[in-house]
Amino acid sequence: MDYRSLVNSITHGNRMDSVVAIDLETLIDTPADFLTGERIIAVSISYFDISELRTEVLIAKDNTIDEEDRILKEFDRKMRDLNPSIIIGYNHSGYDVPLIRIKMNRRSYSKQLWNLKRILSTSYLLDMMYVIADDLYEFDGDYRLRKLSEVVIHPRYQDLKLQRSKYLTKREGMPVNKAIELMWKEEPNNFREYCSGDTKDLMSIFTYIFLNKP
Repeated sequence: MDYRSLVNSITHGNRMDSVVAIDLETLIDTPADFLTGERIIAVSISYFDISELRTEVLIAKDNTIDEEDRILKEFDRKMRDLNPSIIIGYNHSGYDVPLIRIKMNRRSYSKQLWNLKRILSTSYLLDMMYVIADDLYEFDGDYRLRKLSEVVIHPRYQDLKLQRSKYLTKREGMPVNKAIELMWKEEPNNFREYCSGDTKDLMSIFTYIFLNKP
C-alpha cells in the first residue's frame, strides 16, 4: 500500500482529527551540532479540533535543561491527548523525530516520555518534504526536494491561505540559526509566529493534497 492509499484509509470521511503536524526549533551554533542532542527551545503542534485548525507553541523561557524538560513534558501530554494516527512534518523523519529519540534515550527509565514513545512507535510518520516533492512533480514535472520557504511560495499553493512566516528569518548579514535565536530571545511575537507558521502551512498543504480542500 502506498502512502496515498494509507492516508486516505486513515482520513476516510475527512477525519482530520487523526493528523497532527509537529516542528522543533533548536539552538545550533555550527553544522557540527546537527543531531548531537542540541537544545530544543520550542515545539509547534498543529491539529484540527472538529473543523478548526489550532496551533500550540511550547516555548522554553531560557537555555536550560529544566526548561527543555518542561516543554518536552508538555509535548508528551499534548500528544497523549491528541493521540494521532498520522504525524506530519517537514524533514521530521531526518531531524525532529531522531532528535526527540536522542532526548528520550538520554532520559532515565523513571523520567521517560512514555506517551511520545508509544505514539512515535505506533503512528504513521509522513514526511511532507517527500509528499510535496511528488505533488509538485505531478504539477510541473520538476522532482526535487525543496526548502519549505520555497514550497510555500510555489504557484501550486499560491491560492492557499498560508502563513508563510519563513521571511521572518531574513536578516541582513545574519544566518538563519542566529535569526531564530535572536527572535527567541528578543522578539517573542515574531518567534511564536515563525514557529506556528511551519506546522499551520503543512496542515493546509496536507489538506489540499489529500482532501482537495483549498
